[in-house]
Amino acid sequence: MDFFVLLTTMVKLFSLILVGYFLRRANRLGDEMMKQTSFLVANIMMPALILYSSSTPSSISDAEIIQCLLLGIALYVVFIMMSKWIAHKIAHTHEDKALYQILLAFANFSFIGYPLLEVMYGNYAVFVFTVLHLPFNILIYTYGVYLLNKGKRSFKVKEYVRMFLTPGVITSIIALVCFLAKFKLPSFVTETSGLLGQATVPLSMIVVGGNLSFAGLAKNKETIALLKNVFIKMFIFPFIGFGLIYFLDVSVFFKELFVFSFMLPSASIPLMLALQYDVDTSIASKTISLTTLVSVVSIPLFIFLLF
Repeated sequence: MDFFVLLTTMVKLFSLILVGYFLRRANRLGDEMMKQTSFLVANIMMPALILYSSSTPSSISDAEIIQCLLLGIALYVVFIMMSKWIAHKIAHTHEDKALYQILLAFANFSFIGYPLLEVMYGNYAVFVFTVLHLPFNILIYTYGVYLLNKGKRSFKVKEYVRMFLTPGVITSIIALVCFLAKFKLPSFVTETSGLLGQATVPLSMIVVGGNLSFAGLAKNKETIALLKNVFIKMFIFPFIGFGLIYFLDVSVFFKELFVFSFMLPSASIPLMLALQYDVDTSIASKTISLTTLVSVVSIPLFIFLLF
């Protein structure tokens, strides 16, 4: 991976983040427009990019894809175990512990990961990365929802199924099945998906910028806990990921994707879940904003140090 290509990419993406941030501060991006744009990116553009990436020629074999899926399961087992231990050390209330667990365990592999990988490796990397993170959607809407509602309410199995069967999950499964079955989608489907997928990078970065919030960072024990969480997520996690994968007998490409997953900022879905289930959103919004901002520097730094 060319470090200077990565650095240039991060500068471009950060510029798009700034566009979103200043448009929101100038009231050119309202709450409703942000909501609609997020919906378009998450439910139309990203699924299209996943579908298109699965049809991109690559040298990845079926066995390697299965290996990648197993690696993804191991990845999330590690994320959940680490996040549970860390959250109980730094958080003070039950709600804070639940939020920190989710914010540490679930990274922004789509809004940040996809654009970076597409530029650095090409479209096929998006598909492989999607396979690696297939457990994300299942766990965020089961384990994540359970944590936020622990002691408040219970869910039926049908409710969990309805929550995680999103367009992104369905498209990921279709793409994986098509890849393994060697089924070639009609050219008009892949070409249309490619056109839609091209909008993912600029729109997702503008959405990320529009969601940045740094208000209310007073000097108190909650802020100290938040900063500890951000530091661990962005500066300790990458070394842990590197240490875990270094001795495994997998390709260099898989190792890089695995470690890259540990470098990503917190996902934005915990904020949406917190809003949905009446949990205080301040920790989620500040953590997501700070980790996203720090990632502009930390991702190139750790790729330079570890790759």
